[in-house]
Amino acid sequence: MLGTAHELDGALADWIGAGCRFPNSMVDRIVPKNEDLDVVTAEPFFDWAIEDRFAAGRPDWTAYGARFVAEAAPYERLKLRMVNGSHSAIAYLGVTAGWPTVDRAIREPALRRFIEALMREEIESTLAGRVDADLATYRARLIERFANPALAHRTLQIAMDGSQKIPQRWLGTVRERLAGGASIDRLALAVAAWLHFLRGVDEAGQRYAIDDPLAGTLAALGDEVHALCSFAPVFGDLGREPRFVVPVTKALQSLRANGVRATLEAAE
Repeated sequence: MLGTAHELDGALADWIGAGCRFPNSMVDRIVPKNEDLDVVTAEPFFDWAIEDRFAAGRPDWTAYGARFVAEAAPYERLKLRMVNGSHSAIAYLGVTAGWPTVDRAIREPALRRFIEALMREEIESTLAGRVDADLATYRARLIERFANPALAHRTLQIAMDGSQKIPQRWLGTVRERLAGGASIDRLALAVAAWLHFLRGVDEAGQRYAIDDPLAGTLAALGDEVHALCSFAPVFGDLGREPRFVVPVTKALQSLRANGVRATLEAAE
């Protein structure tokens, strides 16, 4: 905004810089894409966090469920890692196992236990103390949200654009865990599920489309795990980190040899 204003009128840019504010916000609500453009399906839950940085007062949006926070970034991180990160793990495991929707997938006891453990053991430690939230309560509520059959949120829809989503949803958590010397076994299984998904065929032999802007490039890498993990546009330098590559390789070998359900059961 300021850059554009400077191009038009330097005085206008100075006025905006001195007297205007642009508070960031974060909205957390599951709204599946619907092919019927006249219908929008959304879950009952929503969380709207708004930075309390206004130039001249503001409406009391708390009356409608919003909350005002000092910074939106920690709440965006909470959503990306807990909601979106778990959603992607469910999606890639679900598509390859033949579970078409999130609520169908989360009914699988082994998957539900895995997602709960993923959040509890590996994600929450990277969020503790950064947000004003009871993470255990948030996790329990999130599992209930995923189980909502009215949303019929398709796992293949969530699986779209993985090369663009994974760095935000998983890899920041992976890097923080590795920096602290902590385990990433469950995150590695999630990454392996994406690599497994890239084959384009589920366990019943049914083919599905890989809807990703880098689909062609990823397909050219083949099935070799080291080549996939070394794909810098997604993984950066993690492909040179044995503490990442080794557990991903192990998990991918299990998915290919034993299937999703057996791999999840063995991961407990």
